[in-house]
Amino acid sequence: MNISDAARTALARPNWLHVLLLLTLSSPVFANDHAPLIKALVPASVGGTFSDDPVNPTVTVTIPPGALSRDGRLLVTIVDEDGDDADENLGSNQTPASPIFNIRLQKTGGKGRLQLTMPVSIAISADPAPVHPQIGEIAVKERNRWQRLNANFYRASDTTVVSLTDRMRGKYRVVHRRLQALSGPAVERGRDVLMYETFGNEAFFGNVVGLHELLNNVDPVSAVSLGAQVDLTRVPAEIVAVMIGDDLDAKDAALADPATTRALIKAGAVIGVKGVYATDAPEDDEMIAAGLTCSLCHVNAAPTEFELNAGTVALPIGAPQFDGVPNTRMDAGTILSLTPFAQGAGQAVVDILQSWGAGLFDIRALPDNPLEDGVVNPTMNPSIWNFVDLAEQGYAFGWDGLFLDDGVNNNALASQAEAVYDLVMHANGAFGMPNGNLPPELAIEPPQELVEALILAETLQPGNDITTDELLDLQAWMRSITSPPPGEFDETRAEAGFQLFYGKANCAACHSSPDLTGPGLFTDITEVPPAGGLAGGIHVPSLRGISYTAPYFHDGSAATLEAAVARLVARGAPVAPLTAEEQAALVEYLKSL
Repeated sequence: MNISDAARTALARPNWLHVLLLLTLSSPVFANDHAPLIKALVPASVGGTFSDDPVNPTVTVTIPPGALSRDGRLLVTIVDEDGDDADENLGSNQTPASPIFNIRLQKTGGKGRLQLTMPVSIAISADPAPVHPQIGEIAVKERNRWQRLNANFYRASDTTVVSLTDRMRGKYRVVHRRLQALSGPAVERGRDVLMYETFGNEAFFGNVVGLHELLNNVDPVSAVSLGAQVDLTRVPAEIVAVMIGDDLDAKDAALADPATTRALIKAGAVIGVKGVYATDAPEDDEMIAAGLTCSLCHVNAAPTEFELNAGTVALPIGAPQFDGVPNTRMDAGTILSLTPFAQGAGQAVVDILQSWGAGLFDIRALPDNPLEDGVVNPTMNPSIWNFVDLAEQGYAFGWDGLFLDDGVNNNALASQAEAVYDLVMHANGAFGMPNGNLPPELAIEPPQELVEALILAETLQPGNDITTDELLDLQAWMRSITSPPPGEFDETRAEAGFQLFYGKANCAACHSSPDLTGPGLFTDITEVPPAGGLAGGIHVPSLRGISYTAPYFHDGSAATLEAAVARLVARGAPVAPLTAEEQAALVEYLKSL
């Protein structure tokens, strides 16, 4: 027998040394881990906070009192990044920003299982720091992929990501998830659809509503006060010269003259308004009809300060901002109330339109609308962002959650746009009909009465002027926008609010996804329950970028985040009773999103 044969024989013969060696080499502590960074006993009754370094920690685990069913042991090691832990196992929009930590809670001996009764907190230092539109998150290795944890808070003061987990063991690391956004020619074309396409709704807003008669005679000051936004890049040079000049009286006169409004509309400078004229002559500025585009309610102009006789005034005259922030100053109801249609309909109609308020629009209210429900139901102009990520999380679009990707075409946004252009903005379309553009991607089977109303509408106005390519381009633009970076907030309070959101306050019962949305429709969120077409309930919106979208709820009934939080606390379950300080902490957390 040679030496090799002897070695093989010895290894084949089971003995305690051989077994110990195999167990040691196969143990996760020794297989590809370094020496423990943290090794601590954890009393179940008091828990504790454990770090690898008391001054500059890279990893910290906090176990609340009572979170363990019995006393346990915490073991934290760094894992070598090789094999199935390599970076190629990250998602396409994930960037690694920390080592991999193997975090385990183990029982200390004796009979009985060790169990977690509440989440533990993990804090890992991020290097580099996330840069918007990146979101700093902690991910756990699961099925050979890095899956982000849902509850994450980025503490910028020490570039640390804090997360919550209910796992007893796992491999964790910081990953920066980039909010997904499309780019390319379709996005650019879609932006033009948003800004300028009416699909012929001038016929309705001109012949039926008479909007042009109002616009021919409204002065710029009044138009701006009602939410009109002006694209400075399209303002005629002679008006620019007046507004940036030193003659304050000339500025005041220009802002009080309806001829200035007409000149701005003719130049295409009033965002969302398209004038129609009898001739192409430059001096012909009297509109014979006017149409509206989606940008009226979904695009703001960067404000510019002007020196007037009244002092320095910031006016919505500047470059269009394609950031998805809604135009919450647009008072569409009041504008419509001043048109010949509303004035001729009587004071009751005028009062209803003027009751909507700025930033709200009742999509069922205009005449000849198959969606008419006989209820005053204005809803807030929604934000437009993070639609790629939200769709992946099963998000349903629209306040009523009516539009949902079908898993095949996944054109719910374009389908919704088709419905809006056809039914709300009164282009000549054919939503849901055989000659329509896209198969309706709806979360529910439409009721028979709606189907019959759509059939009747198509019978009364046959044909379809809406084009499929432009709907898909507009959808591409909507998928190109990510929520804006957070503004200022109190970091310490915000982190306390994060813990409340996922703990005592129980906000995550509804806002459960990584982008803080979730399933379900609710009818008792607002003081006045939704009715008519919204009677089925309002879905759970995403909370990212929420500090940019006041007022809140579908009906705009909470002017501030403080009021919105107070409303939900007063409502009760699933939100728990909270002190004034706890509510303030929740508000700061919402500002951090």
